[in-house]
Amino acid sequence: FGHNLVKQVNFIDCHNLCIKVIIILLRQHFQKFSYQHYIKITDCYIGVFMKIGIIGAMDPEVDLLISELKNPKKSDLGFCKFAQGTLEEQEVIIARSGIGKVCAGAVTALMINVYKADVIINTGSAGGIAKGLKVGDTVLSDKVSYHDCDLTIFGYEIGQMAAHDRYFMADADLVEKARKAAEGLKDFSGKIVIGTTLSGDQFISSPEKKKWLTENFDNAMVTEMEGAAIAQVASDFKVPFLVIRAISDSAEEGSSITYDEFLPLAAKNSALLVKALLREL
Repeated sequence: FGHNLVKQVNFIDCHNLCIKVIIILLRQHFQKFSYQHYIKITDCYIGVFMKIGIIGAMDPEVDLLISELKNPKKSDLGFCKFAQGTLEEQEVIIARSGIGKVCAGAVTALMINVYKADVIINTGSAGGIAKGLKVGDTVLSDKVSYHDCDLTIFGYEIGQMAAHDRYFMADADLVEKARKAAEGLKDFSGKIVIGTTLSGDQFISSPEKKKWLTENFDNAMVTEMEGAAIAQVASDFKVPFLVIRAISDSAEEGSSITYDEFLPLAAKNSALLVKALLREL
């Protein structure tokens, strides 16, 4: 019986089955591998077997991506809605987290532990704080920090969470792939830069606060309300992450009006770059 079974099994099918088993084992023990080693081990199979988690705070920040899912499957877990499917030939799980750090951190934990995301990408809008940035420009965050965390009385730096580094470092390979993907985008409004994203449960709308942020954090580009929490949870679980934010306002007086007007443009630009990155993975 065994001999006949072996004769019927195609060698390529057998090889692919073995690869699938290996990927499953690697996924279960992903924390033991760096992202670069994971890519090297899985080689060309990375695009087939990696699951990409994508998080946006609000519906406009994820609606475009969800609308383009192939074979979508939607589910609710707690306060959050998830949508699974295929996007740009990648297996993805997309979630609208809700606004703020607590919501974002909770959804990131669910993404990793329940939906088994291997990579986390945060997409959405942000307030621009660096000179020269305009509405529609997009920032690839090579590092992320809290701007509303202050434990300096205990010897920490401003923005540094206890038992963590001041900055959560995005996966360098993801940053580079996103930068490369951006170069191939056509009809993209705005420029794309690499820098620091700052997060806090505040909508920044004053030049004084904006000045303070740029003076106290390295290469600060934008401010928003979720990225650092997503980065912290992903880092704690040793899952690579990247924060992509397009500018919807200038984080100064009157920004709330600008934000409402340009949120659709910012959400679209960020989503376009996410899709381009998926094509590079």
